[in-house]
Amino acid sequence: MARFLISNEVAELLPRMQIVVVTARGIDNAAPNPGVAAQVQDAVDGTIAHFEASKYANAQSHPRIALYRDALKAAANTSAKKYPQSHESLLKRVLKEKQAPRPISPVVDFYNSVSIEQVVTAGAFDIDELEKQREVPLTLRVARPDEDTFVPLDTPSAAPAKVDAKEILYAQGSTVLTRHLAWRQSAQALVTQASRNVVFVSEVLHVDEPGAPSELARAVAASLQKGLEDFFHVSSRVEFIGKSLGKLEVDL
Repeated sequence: MARFLISNEVAELLPRMQIVVVTARGIDNAAPNPGVAAQVQDAVDGTIAHFEASKYANAQSHPRIALYRDALKAAANTSAKKYPQSHESLLKRVLKEKQAPRPISPVVDFYNSVSIEQVVTAGAFDIDELEKQREVPLTLRVARPDEDTFVPLDTPSAAPAKVDAKEILYAQGSTVLTRHLAWRQSAQALVTQASRNVVFVSEVLHVDEPGAPSELARAVAASLQKGLEDFFHVSSRVEFIGKSLGKLEVDL
């Protein structure tokens, strides 16, 4: 069985981070899914209305976006301008284009809708691909520049690139799956139309009280689980991990 863990170093660097981990099996990611398309549009419409009502000047003006920027700057000296998180990039596109992002696949579109609606990062990995190296856990850790390599999803034929010192990333062994937390993804363990068993992850940085999942983390989990049931007709399992919860790993 595949495992996912947060390294002790990252837990110390981001003590307010709680990761929502939702696993689902038996998903159909190939068939058209009009329910997901409608959900994305609803999330976009609601977000545009919220930004207008709140008079936020831009995506980075939202307090949840600002929290990610500040936390990653302090923890890893990450430039939000150079390495914006996935939800910040999504919101910038939505606010500029005033429409839903280009469809990718039902699963990807679905977790993007949750990201837009909750203003948090959200992503997913193919569990079956992770289990091909089941003895090597999926790990959120600090980069090892002398060992780690990364091939961007959008340039799969490019030579593997080295990573920066101190950056926080997802890796399986020395293969980097995402750089700078949720900035850019590789093709490794990517969710495709053929994927059926998927783990969703969302890095939530707000913590109400140590020892329990935050209200925001619970809301993100509820959105993921309800959507999986409503749109994909599958049950799912949720776990919350992070330093504030005293738990840093979970079986997938």
